[in-house]
Amino acid sequence: MKLGQRYRGLWLLAGLVAVLALLPAGLVAGDEAADPKPAGEASEERGDAATEPERQIVFYYLHGARRCNTCRSIEAYAKGVVNSSFADAVESGALTWKVINYDAPENRHFVDDFGLFTSSLVIVEMERGEMVGFEVLQETWSLVGDKKRFQQYVYRALREHLS
Repeated sequence: MKLGQRYRGLWLLAGLVAVLALLPAGLVAGDEAADPKPAGEASEERGDAATEPERQIVFYYLHGARRCNTCRSIEAYAKGVVNSSFADAVESGALTWKVINYDAPENRHFVDDFGLFTSSLVIVEMERGEMVGFEVLQETWSLVGDKKRFQQYVYRALREHLS
C-alpha cells in the first residue's frame, strides 16, 4: 500500500473541514439563494399517501442553502442510482426520493434528527408512516471523487434497506 493511499481518509477529512470552514465566510462557489433549484423545478417526491405500502424507504439528500460542485455531484449521482436501478420501487411507492434544504426553518429538525453537520444522504425506514430506523451514508464524501464506487455504495445501501 502506498503512503498516499494509507492517509487518503485523513486528507479527505482535512479537505472537508477546510470546506466547512469556508462556508460561514461565503467563500464557497455558487452563492445561490436559499432554494438553489432553477425556477419551476419541483421537489422530487413520489408516492401517493393513499397508495403507500405498509413499509417504505425514504431516501433523502439533505443539503444547506449554499452548495458547492461536490454537493451537486452527490445529489446527481444518488438521483442517478434511484432513477436507473430503483424505478420500479419508486413507482410502487416502496422508495421515495426527497431533496431537502435543511437550512429552511421548517427543515432544521433534520440536522438534529440525523446528527448532520454537512450535506448528507440518509436512508429512512418507515412502517405505517412512522420512522423505525435510519442510516446516514457515512462514506458519501470519501467516495464522491469516484463516481462508479459512489454509485455502487449507494446501490448496495438502498438494496439492503429495500430487501
